[in-house]
Amino acid sequence: MNSDFIQRSYPIAELLFRDFWDICSHFQTIYPEYRHILYSIDGFDSVIILDEPNIAVVMKKIQNKESQIRRINARFFKSRGFQQDAFQICEIAFRPKQTDQKDYGLTFYADEIDPIRYYQFEEELFGKHSIGQTNEPLVEFGTPCELLAMVIDIRGFSLFCEQPNIESPYTCGLMSAFYDLIQKSLSRFPPNMIKFMGDGVLATWETNAHNREIAVNVALHSAMTLHQRWKHVRESPHFSHGVPEGTGVGISFGLASHLRIGNDYIGRPINIASRLCGACPSDRIYVDRAVPALPMHLRKEELGIIIKPYGRHHVWGYFFDDQKDDAKKARASEPHILRSPIRNT
Repeated sequence: MNSDFIQRSYPIAELLFRDFWDICSHFQTIYPEYRHILYSIDGFDSVIILDEPNIAVVMKKIQNKESQIRRINARFFKSRGFQQDAFQICEIAFRPKQTDQKDYGLTFYADEIDPIRYYQFEEELFGKHSIGQTNEPLVEFGTPCELLAMVIDIRGFSLFCEQPNIESPYTCGLMSAFYDLIQKSLSRFPPNMIKFMGDGVLATWETNAHNREIAVNVALHSAMTLHQRWKHVRESPHFSHGVPEGTGVGISFGLASHLRIGNDYIGRPINIASRLCGACPSDRIYVDRAVPALPMHLRKEELGIIIKPYGRHHVWGYFFDDQKDDAKKARASEPHILRSPIRNT
Protein backbone atom coordinates (compact mmCIF):
# COMPACT_ATOMS: atom_id res chain seq x y z
CA MET A 1 0.00 0.00 0.00
CA ASN A 2 1.40 3.38 -1.00
CA SER A 3 1.99 5.99 1.70
CA ASP A 4 1.87 9.72 1.18
CA PHE A 5 2.60 12.97 2.96
CA ILE A 6 -0.78 14.45 3.89
CA GLN A 7 -1.56 17.88 5.32
CA ARG A 8 -5.12 19.13 5.74
CA SER A 9 -6.95 22.03 7.40
CA TYR A 10 -10.62 22.11 8.36
CA PRO A 11 -12.20 25.46 9.40
CA ILE A 12 -14.08 24.18 12.46
CA ALA A 13 -14.70 27.14 14.75
CA GLU A 14 -15.69 25.30 17.95
CA LEU A 15 -14.85 21.82 19.22
CA LEU A 16 -15.14 20.44 22.73
CA PHE A 17 -12.31 18.25 23.95
CA ARG A 18 -14.61 15.20 23.97
CA ASP A 19 -15.32 15.82 20.29
CA PHE A 20 -11.59 16.11 19.64
CA TRP A 21 -11.07 12.86 21.52
CA ASP A 22 -13.75 11.20 19.35
CA ILE A 23 -11.93 12.35 16.20
CA CYS A 24 -8.67 10.89 17.50
CA SER A 25 -10.43 7.61 18.40
CA HIS A 26 -11.97 7.44 14.94
CA PHE A 27 -8.53 7.98 13.41
CA GLN A 28 -7.20 5.06 15.47
CA THR A 29 -10.10 2.91 14.27
CA ILE A 30 -9.10 3.59 10.67
CA TYR A 31 -5.36 3.34 11.46
CA PRO A 32 -5.08 0.77 14.29
CA GLU A 33 -1.28 0.74 13.95
CA TYR A 34 -1.23 4.24 15.53
CA ARG A 35 -2.58 2.99 18.85
CA HIS A 36 -0.61 5.28 21.18
CA ILE A 37 -1.25 9.01 21.70
CA LEU A 38 0.45 11.83 23.55
CA TYR A 39 -1.86 14.76 24.32
CA SER A 40 -0.66 18.34 24.82
CA ILE A 41 -2.93 21.28 25.64
CA ASP A 42 -1.86 24.93 25.72
CA GLY A 43 -3.78 27.54 27.67
CA PHE A 44 -3.65 31.27 27.07
CA ASP A 45 -1.49 31.79 30.17
CA SER A 46 0.38 28.50 30.53
CA VAL A 47 0.70 24.88 29.43
CA ILE A 48 -2.15 22.77 30.80
CA ILE A 49 -0.99 19.31 29.62
CA LEU A 50 2.30 18.24 28.04
CA ASP A 51 2.77 14.82 26.36
CA GLU A 52 0.21 12.98 28.49
CA PRO A 53 -0.76 9.45 27.32
CA ASN A 54 -3.51 8.87 29.91
CA ILE A 55 -6.85 10.28 28.75
CA ALA A 56 -8.25 10.15 32.30
CA VAL A 57 -5.49 12.48 33.48
CA VAL A 58 -6.20 14.80 30.57
CA MET A 59 -9.94 14.96 31.34
CA LYS A 60 -9.24 15.72 34.99
CA LYS A 61 -6.72 18.47 34.18
CA ILE A 62 -9.05 20.36 31.82
CA GLN A 63 -12.15 20.11 33.99
CA ASN A 64 -13.75 23.59 34.09
CA LYS A 65 -10.87 24.94 31.94
CA GLU A 66 -12.16 24.41 28.37
CA SER A 67 -12.71 28.14 27.90
CA GLN A 68 -8.99 28.67 28.62
CA ILE A 69 -7.77 26.29 25.91
CA ARG A 70 -5.76 27.91 23.13
CA ARG A 71 -4.57 24.77 21.33
CA ILE A 72 -5.00 20.99 21.56
CA ASN A 73 -2.48 18.63 20.02
CA ALA A 74 -2.46 14.83 19.69
CA ARG A 75 0.61 13.00 18.40
CA PHE A 76 0.20 9.39 17.29
CA PHE A 77 2.78 6.62 17.63
CA LYS A 78 2.98 2.96 16.64
CA SER A 79 4.68 1.81 19.85
CA ARG A 80 5.00 2.84 23.48
CA GLY A 81 8.62 3.75 22.87
CA PHE A 82 7.51 7.14 21.65
CA GLN A 83 11.00 8.37 20.89
CA GLN A 84 11.58 5.47 18.50
CA ASP A 85 8.86 6.85 16.24
CA ALA A 86 9.96 10.47 16.60
CA PHE A 87 11.21 10.59 13.03
CA GLN A 88 7.67 9.81 11.78
CA ILE A 89 5.23 12.63 12.43
CA CYS A 90 1.50 12.02 12.67
CA GLU A 91 -0.60 14.56 14.54
CA ILE A 92 -4.03 16.15 14.82
CA ALA A 93 -4.39 19.63 16.32
CA PHE A 94 -7.21 22.05 17.01
CA ARG A 95 -7.22 25.77 17.67
CA PRO A 96 -10.59 27.37 18.51
CA LYS A 97 -11.56 30.52 16.69
CA GLN A 98 -10.90 33.69 18.65
CA THR A 99 -12.28 36.94 17.21
CA ASP A 100 -10.75 37.52 13.73
CA GLN A 101 -7.85 35.06 13.81
CA LYS A 102 -7.29 33.17 10.55
CA ASP A 103 -5.33 30.10 11.63
CA TYR A 104 -8.15 28.45 13.57
CA GLY A 105 -9.69 25.01 13.09
CA LEU A 106 -8.66 21.37 12.94
CA THR A 107 -5.41 20.43 11.22
CA PHE A 108 -3.92 17.08 10.28
CA TYR A 109 -0.31 16.31 9.36
CA ALA A 110 1.44 13.01 8.64
CA ASP A 111 4.66 12.05 6.90
CA GLU A 112 3.62 8.54 5.86
CA ILE A 113 -0.05 7.70 5.68
CA ASP A 114 -2.27 5.55 3.48
CA PRO A 115 -4.40 8.02 1.45
CA ILE A 116 -7.24 5.55 0.81
CA ARG A 117 -7.88 5.00 4.50
CA TYR A 118 -7.50 8.74 5.09
CA TYR A 119 -10.36 9.31 2.67
CA GLN A 120 -12.51 7.09 4.90
CA PHE A 121 -11.43 9.03 8.00
CA GLU A 122 -12.16 12.36 6.33
CA GLU A 123 -15.55 11.22 5.03
CA GLU A 124 -16.84 10.66 8.57
CA LEU A 125 -15.21 13.90 9.69
CA PHE A 126 -17.31 15.84 7.19
CA GLY A 127 -20.40 13.84 8.12
CA LYS A 128 -20.24 14.48 11.88
CA HIS A 129 -18.87 18.00 12.12
CA SER A 130 -19.97 21.32 10.76
CA ILE A 131 -17.02 22.32 8.61
CA GLY A 132 -17.33 25.80 7.21
CA GLN A 133 -17.62 25.61 3.45
CA THR A 134 -18.38 28.45 1.10
CA ASN A 135 -19.30 28.68 -2.57
CA GLU A 136 -17.47 31.98 -2.83
CA PRO A 137 -14.15 31.58 -4.68
CA LEU A 138 -10.96 32.59 -2.96
CA VAL A 139 -9.80 35.60 -4.95
CA GLU A 140 -6.20 36.78 -4.86
CA PHE A 141 -5.12 39.54 -7.21
CA GLY A 142 -1.43 38.82 -6.78
CA THR A 143 1.54 40.89 -5.70
CA PRO A 144 3.02 43.10 -8.45
CA CYS A 145 6.67 42.40 -9.20
CA GLU A 146 9.40 42.89 -11.76
CA LEU A 147 9.94 39.60 -13.60
CA LEU A 148 12.49 37.99 -15.89
CA ALA A 149 10.99 35.00 -17.71
CA MET A 150 12.71 32.34 -19.80
CA VAL A 151 10.93 29.57 -21.72
CA ILE A 152 12.85 26.65 -23.27
CA ASP A 153 11.42 23.74 -25.23
CA ILE A 154 12.51 20.86 -27.44
CA ARG A 155 11.79 21.20 -31.15
CA GLY A 156 9.89 18.34 -32.81
CA PHE A 157 9.24 16.58 -29.51
CA SER A 158 5.62 15.57 -30.22
CA LEU A 159 6.42 14.05 -33.62
CA PHE A 160 9.44 12.30 -32.16
CA CYS A 161 7.34 10.68 -29.41
CA GLU A 162 4.77 9.43 -31.93
CA GLN A 163 7.30 7.08 -33.47
CA PRO A 164 6.29 3.43 -32.79
CA ASN A 165 9.65 2.55 -31.22
CA ILE A 166 9.52 5.40 -28.65
CA GLU A 167 7.89 4.14 -25.45
CA SER A 168 7.03 6.18 -22.34
CA PRO A 169 10.05 4.99 -20.24
CA TYR A 170 12.37 6.20 -23.01
CA THR A 171 10.52 9.54 -23.11
CA CYS A 172 10.80 9.84 -19.32
CA GLY A 173 14.55 9.28 -19.54
CA LEU A 174 14.81 11.96 -22.19
CA MET A 175 12.76 14.48 -20.22
CA SER A 176 14.60 13.80 -16.95
CA ALA A 177 17.90 14.50 -18.73
CA PHE A 178 16.44 17.72 -20.19
CA TYR A 179 15.06 18.94 -16.85
CA ASP A 180 18.30 18.07 -15.06
CA LEU A 181 20.54 20.00 -17.44
CA ILE A 182 18.27 23.07 -17.21
CA GLN A 183 18.27 23.01 -13.41
CA LYS A 184 22.04 22.58 -13.23
CA SER A 185 22.63 25.43 -15.67
CA LEU A 186 20.59 27.78 -13.44
CA SER A 187 22.07 26.66 -10.12
CA ARG A 188 24.38 29.70 -9.79
CA PHE A 189 21.33 31.92 -9.25
CA PRO A 190 18.23 29.70 -9.05
CA PRO A 191 14.92 31.13 -10.31
CA ASN A 192 12.10 31.91 -7.88
CA MET A 193 10.01 29.43 -9.83
CA ILE A 194 10.86 26.69 -12.32
CA LYS A 195 7.96 24.88 -13.93
CA PHE A 196 8.21 21.77 -16.10
CA MET A 197 5.61 21.73 -18.86
CA GLY A 198 5.96 18.56 -20.93
CA ASP A 199 8.82 19.23 -23.36
CA GLY A 200 9.27 22.76 -22.05
CA VAL A 201 10.56 24.61 -19.00
CA LEU A 202 9.50 27.99 -17.62
CA ALA A 203 11.96 29.75 -15.30
CA THR A 204 11.12 33.08 -13.63
CA TRP A 205 13.14 35.44 -11.45
CA GLU A 206 11.70 38.25 -9.34
CA THR A 207 14.24 40.98 -9.97
CA ASN A 208 15.21 44.38 -8.61
CA ALA A 209 18.04 46.87 -8.99
CA HIS A 210 20.39 44.65 -6.96
CA ASN A 211 19.91 41.26 -8.66
CA ARG A 212 18.65 42.17 -12.13
CA GLU A 213 22.00 41.90 -13.89
CA ILE A 214 22.82 38.58 -12.20
CA ALA A 215 19.51 37.02 -13.20
CA VAL A 216 19.87 38.18 -16.81
CA ASN A 217 23.44 36.86 -17.05
CA VAL A 218 22.52 33.47 -15.59
CA ALA A 219 19.48 33.08 -17.89
CA LEU A 220 21.40 34.12 -20.99
CA HIS A 221 24.42 31.96 -20.15
CA SER A 222 22.14 28.97 -19.65
CA ALA A 223 20.50 29.62 -23.02
CA MET A 224 23.79 30.18 -24.84
CA THR A 225 25.30 26.92 -23.59
CA LEU A 226 22.12 24.87 -23.99
CA HIS A 227 22.92 23.60 -27.49
CA GLN A 228 26.26 22.16 -26.37
CA ARG A 229 24.80 20.51 -23.30
CA TRP A 230 21.90 19.15 -25.36
CA LYS A 231 24.44 17.76 -27.84
CA HIS A 232 25.95 15.68 -25.02
CA VAL A 233 22.46 14.28 -24.31
CA ARG A 234 22.01 13.38 -27.98
CA GLU A 235 25.34 11.56 -27.96
CA SER A 236 24.62 9.68 -24.74
CA PRO A 237 24.50 5.86 -25.04
CA HIS A 238 21.27 5.94 -23.03
CA PHE A 239 19.38 7.26 -26.07
CA SER A 240 20.00 4.70 -28.78
CA HIS A 241 16.68 5.52 -30.49
CA GLY A 242 17.71 9.11 -31.01
CA VAL A 243 16.81 12.49 -29.56
CA PRO A 244 15.13 15.56 -31.12
CA GLU A 245 17.97 17.76 -32.31
CA GLY A 246 16.79 21.31 -31.70
CA THR A 247 15.70 23.52 -28.84
CA GLY A 248 14.07 26.94 -28.73
CA VAL A 249 14.57 29.72 -26.20
CA GLY A 250 12.64 32.92 -25.50
CA ILE A 251 13.53 35.47 -22.80
CA SER A 252 11.40 38.45 -21.75
CA PHE A 253 11.18 41.03 -18.98
CA GLY A 254 8.57 43.31 -17.48
CA LEU A 255 5.90 43.73 -14.81
CA ALA A 256 3.95 40.71 -13.61
CA SER A 257 2.24 39.43 -10.46
CA HIS A 258 3.14 36.74 -7.94
CA LEU A 259 0.23 34.44 -7.09
CA ARG A 260 0.81 32.87 -3.69
CA ILE A 261 -1.68 30.08 -4.37
CA GLY A 262 0.47 27.54 -6.17
CA ASN A 263 3.48 29.90 -5.94
CA ASP A 264 2.90 30.93 -9.55
CA TYR A 265 3.59 34.01 -11.65
CA ILE A 266 1.17 35.63 -14.09
CA GLY A 267 1.91 38.37 -16.59
CA ARG A 268 2.93 39.57 -20.01
CA PRO A 269 6.66 38.70 -19.71
CA ILE A 270 5.76 35.00 -19.48
CA ASN A 271 3.41 35.25 -22.47
CA ILE A 272 6.04 37.05 -24.55
CA ALA A 273 8.79 34.58 -23.59
CA SER A 274 6.54 31.68 -24.59
CA ARG A 275 5.72 33.29 -27.94
CA LEU A 276 9.38 34.07 -28.61
CA CYS A 277 10.32 30.49 -27.78
CA GLY A 278 7.67 29.16 -30.16
CA ALA A 279 8.97 31.37 -33.01
CA CYS A 280 12.66 30.76 -32.31
CA PRO A 281 14.62 28.53 -34.73
CA SER A 282 16.99 26.04 -33.15
CA ASP A 283 20.13 27.96 -34.16
CA ARG A 284 19.48 31.01 -32.00
CA ILE A 285 17.94 32.62 -28.92
CA TYR A 286 15.29 35.35 -28.98
CA VAL A 287 15.55 38.00 -26.26
CA ASP A 288 12.92 40.72 -25.91
CA ARG A 289 14.31 44.22 -26.42
CA ALA A 290 12.82 45.11 -23.01
CA VAL A 291 15.35 42.88 -21.20
CA PRO A 292 17.86 45.19 -19.42
CA ALA A 293 21.49 44.74 -18.36
CA LEU A 294 22.43 42.48 -21.27
CA PRO A 295 26.14 41.57 -21.31
CA MET A 296 28.16 43.75 -23.68
CA HIS A 297 30.57 41.09 -24.91
CA LEU A 298 28.03 38.75 -26.54
CA ARG A 299 27.31 39.29 -30.22
CA LYS A 300 23.68 39.94 -31.08
CA GLU A 301 21.52 41.18 -33.94
CA GLU A 302 18.39 43.27 -33.95
CA LEU A 303 15.52 41.34 -35.55
CA GLY A 304 11.87 41.93 -36.28
CA ILE A 305 9.69 38.84 -35.98
CA ILE A 306 5.98 38.13 -36.08
CA ILE A 307 4.44 36.61 -32.96
CA LYS A 308 0.76 36.10 -32.31
CA PRO A 309 -1.23 37.98 -31.11
CA TYR A 310 1.26 40.84 -30.74
CA GLY A 311 2.23 41.18 -34.40
CA ARG A 312 5.69 42.48 -35.31
CA HIS A 313 8.03 42.36 -32.31
CA HIS A 314 11.58 43.67 -32.04
CA VAL A 315 14.02 41.28 -30.40
CA TRP A 316 17.70 40.61 -29.98
CA GLY A 317 18.86 37.47 -31.73
CA TYR A 318 21.81 35.65 -30.16
CA PHE A 319 23.39 33.10 -32.50
CA PHE A 320 25.55 30.18 -31.50
CA ASP A 321 29.23 30.58 -32.39
CA ASP A 322 29.65 27.00 -33.60
CA GLN A 323 27.18 27.25 -36.47
CA LYS A 324 28.33 25.84 -39.79
CA ASP A 325 29.19 28.25 -42.58
CA ASP A 326 26.12 27.42 -44.64
CA ALA A 327 23.86 28.14 -41.65
CA LYS A 328 25.54 31.50 -41.19
CA LYS A 329 25.05 32.34 -44.87
CA ALA A 330 21.38 31.40 -44.71
CA ARG A 331 20.93 33.57 -41.64
CA ALA A 332 22.66 36.53 -43.30
CA SER A 333 20.11 36.50 -46.12
CA GLU A 334 17.05 36.48 -43.89
CA PRO A 335 14.75 39.41 -44.78
CA HIS A 336 13.69 40.17 -41.20
CA ILE A 337 17.10 41.41 -40.05
CA LEU A 338 16.67 45.12 -39.43
CA ARG A 339 20.29 46.22 -39.20
CA SER A 340 23.83 44.94 -39.16
CA PRO A 341 25.24 42.91 -36.25
CA ILE A 342 26.27 44.97 -33.25
CA ARG A 343 28.11 44.15 -30.06
CA ASN A 344 26.47 46.45 -27.56
CA THR A 345 23.26 48.31 -26.89
